[in-house]
Amino acid sequence: SNRRFWRLSLPAGEDRDHPLANPFGAGSKKLEKVDMDPILVIVGECELLRDRAHDYATKLAKMGKKVEYVEIKGKQHGFFTNDPYSETSHDLVNIINRFILDNSI
Repeated sequence: SNRRFWRLSLPAGEDRDHPLANPFGAGSKKLEKVDMDPILVIVGECELLRDRAHDYATKLAKMGKKVEYVEIKGKQHGFFTNDPYSETSHDLVNIINRFILDNSI
């Protein structure tokens, strides 16, 4: 369940507004004035935290950060490590490669 995921992912006693889980929460550093390199957000369409990943990318883009959001159709969390030699994983490597090349100085 989603609650179990959070319990296992966060320090004991913390909630989903911990800076590791919510970079926009009250306890997090304000990111508007932070100089950030381009950001690639990749998420599977069936990922448990897909909405949070989309929200993360959207909020950063509204702050003027250079963000690219990629949603991989029909895939869940860990799809790349679960099937690294699939066509989808090959496509993902190409997406990452293109992003790096496009954003290299």
